[in-house]
Amino acid sequence: MADDIDDLLDEVEESFENSKLRTTDVKSESAKTDDLKDLLEEFEPPPRPLSTTDSPNTLASQPGGGSNKCSTPYLSGTTLPEGISTGTILRACDKLRCVDCDSYVVMIDGFTWTKETNYLFLRDNYPNVSRLRARLDSQRGVRAYACQCRHRSAKEKESVNAEKNLKWVCGGH
Repeated sequence: MADDIDDLLDEVEESFENSKLRTTDVKSESAKTDDLKDLLEEFEPPPRPLSTTDSPNTLASQPGGGSNKCSTPYLSGTTLPEGISTGTILRACDKLRCVDCDSYVVMIDGFTWTKETNYLFLRDNYPNVSRLRARLDSQRGVRAYACQCRHRSAKEKESVNAEKNLKWVCGGH
């Protein structure tokens, strides 16, 4: 009986290997490349945070998060430079990501959010900075932050962790 099972398993294995060979023979090399391109186009990277230095109509993509993360992510006005915040160097994290809506946080230098800014407005207009500007007021030294579900304006340095309703984390640099 054990020999019969072994024979049956050998037949199944052989038939499986033959079917794989036939399938790979049928597809040409260019067809494989086209299939790969189609699959890659389906998976667009998430939008990256935009600042006022970016073109207002640009919806560029954020590269994947790196392994280096801020020790404590900070929000700040334009006086604090953007980048990775370590134990000794304080910077405004420019790779913030929202845990609630799974979106990158956009940063807009020199603007503050108006009182009319709400969840629905952000959902409809994120991450297009030119559309978000409808609810932004110009103010020197301030930086406006927003994801698809929350917004915040900052002039002074403050820890993201100190704000209980913000679910923003460093996405990696």
